[in-house]
Amino acid sequence: MKKLFVLPLVLLSFCVSANERIFLSSFEHEIADRDHFILSQESSQNGVGLRFFEFRDSNLYWGAGFSYATGNREYQLEPEWWHEGQTSSTPTSYEINEVIVSGDVGRSFGNWTPFIGASYASREESIYRFNLADNTWEFNTGVWFENGLFKLRGAINDIDNRDNRQIFGNILFKFGENYVFGAEGGLLLNDAEDRVSFSIQLGKSF
Repeated sequence: MKKLFVLPLVLLSFCVSANERIFLSSFEHEIADRDHFILSQESSQNGVGLRFFEFRDSNLYWGAGFSYATGNREYQLEPEWWHEGQTSSTPTSYEINEVIVSGDVGRSFGNWTPFIGASYASREESIYRFNLADNTWEFNTGVWFENGLFKLRGAINDIDNRDNRQIFGNILFKFGENYVFGAEGGLLLNDAEDRVSFSIQLGKSF
């Protein structure tokens, strides 16, 4: 688990003479629905996170994030496979836990800041007394656009994996004494599965 904190700490160490730094805490939620040949799968996760962005005029941009989410996943037999006279099937449910650490680097060109990044996800599923772990790297790309009091961010996550590729849109608003409110939505680009995520963020700009 300690290794998961290395990436954001390294990125934060570069914060010298920044034009603007934004620290955010977030609430994360994700739902997914997928139909298999025999089984249907539904999952729901809630979590919290921390995010950091550093913007410099006509210079390097840095970003880092950490999130932890937990929830459950259910498998249920499809109706066409029920026994004759059966009106429902009992779903099988198990717990899922997920930790994601991410980092971005880019360069500012006026109002536009293109970036590339990577994220490390550690996922664990508890099925009865068995724990299944899955650790993966994902590579991301996107761009920030800034206009006055708000910033817009568009990104594609896991660009090298067609089955897990997602698009994200993020908006940040400044209000009051440098407070920042953010909202983000994500959608999986895979017709075989419906997966939607959103995040609500609140923090401050320095």
